[in-house]
Amino acid sequence: MILSRFEVPNVGNADSLSYFIEAKYKFTESLFGALRWNQQFFDTVANGAGGSAAWDSRVVRIDAAVGYRLNRSLQLKLQYSYGHENSPAPNADHLLATQLTWRF
Repeated sequence: MILSRFEVPNVGNADSLSYFIEAKYKFTESLFGALRWNQQFFDTVANGAGGSAAWDSRVVRIDAAVGYRLNRSLQLKLQYSYGHENSPAPNADHLLATQLTWRF
């Protein structure tokens, strides 16, 4: 869990709280899968009209990956991520990525 505070001129403190939960499972010696749930919340700040409003929209991200260890130093991973911003105009994004890791 991460709590961040930003001091913003003419506004005051803008706070944000984020966390993630992650699980990894080895199917075989070489094949593994992983899931991660991320979420971020934003506090309210003065809106200049005597009230307050959230300084950004809540964000949720889900990551799923499968990886294969080719040998001791070479690994291949495929990952899919879905992100959603809870705002007046909801925004979602999708990401598909591959990664080749060489450890030396």
